[in-house]
Amino acid sequence: MAQSNKKFLEDVFSALRETDAQGLNSNKGQDILGGLSGLKTVGALQRLAGLFKSYDDACYLEVGVFQGLSLLSVALDQPNVSCFGIDDFSILDPEQKNLALVKERMEKLNVENAILINEGFEEAFDHLDDYLQGRKIGVYFYDGAHDYRSQIMGLAFVQAYLHENCVLIVDDANYEFVRQSSVDFLKSFPSYKLAFEAYSPAHPANMDKATLQKHEAGWLNGINILVSDPDNLLPVMLPAVNPDKSLYVNDWLVHRHPLAHQAAEALDRLCDDSLSDGLGKSSGIENKSDAGGKTGTLFYNRNTFSEGLPESRFNAFKN
Repeated sequence: MAQSNKKFLEDVFSALRETDAQGLNSNKGQDILGGLSGLKTVGALQRLAGLFKSYDDACYLEVGVFQGLSLLSVALDQPNVSCFGIDDFSILDPEQKNLALVKERMEKLNVENAILINEGFEEAFDHLDDYLQGRKIGVYFYDGAHDYRSQIMGLAFVQAYLHENCVLIVDDANYEFVRQSSVDFLKSFPSYKLAFEAYSPAHPANMDKATLQKHEAGWLNGINILVSDPDNLLPVMLPAVNPDKSLYVNDWLVHRHPLAHQAAEALDRLCDDSLSDGLGKSSGIENKSDAGGKTGTLFYNRNTFSEGLPESRFNAFKN
């Protein structure tokens, strides 16, 4: 049954405020599950999916299953909600074990409402209704490839499958290019608004132990939560991004080069390894003019440029 947009927004904000205060909605399966999500991120997905438990025509869908933490946590917490996970397991899986691991965890936990779609998300969206069977996506969690194109396409391709009331959760929003995709999407699709954002000061690989523990209990590597707002009840709120867009403009210089596919390797080789002990250690590069106008200490890898962003911020919704 359709729900008014105002009532839906009230329920979304209530779920997010409860999550920000309490974390997980339930810890079912946490002794078996593992992955790379903050506990508040998982808690938000659980509560938001719960808003659709009485909807026969709605479901939960995520892109980027990894080892099944978010997908199976939601499915266990909301057994009446159909939960779909899209992943071809081509990223962060060097030993090619994650698909089997997710299936094993599903069996151990006796999860019956989680459906794996073992495809790349672009291919899956070409025939997604073969899986959804007429259902519309009420909660959409994008945690797939985090390059700018994948991010923006992940938000654009899903449009045809979304429920009239829906929430879009963008993970790893610490990364500036992820935030840029959220900004560009929100400006292109003004019927959506940023409801909530949260960040940590660096990528988890670059945090000290105490900071990492704090943010593992929170939103970990940042989150942008977008909500449908066709009645324009929320004010415009956008994630912070660098006004200098030269890095994006220069993409074409890389893509046209015959060695474009070796660009990442070439950048690694250009770094002076004598300044670094490896991933997560400071390279000592500070306030360089060739760092896109960004200041502060740069790391050998996984620079997010999230230092100084709010740990959490809600849109000023007056319910």
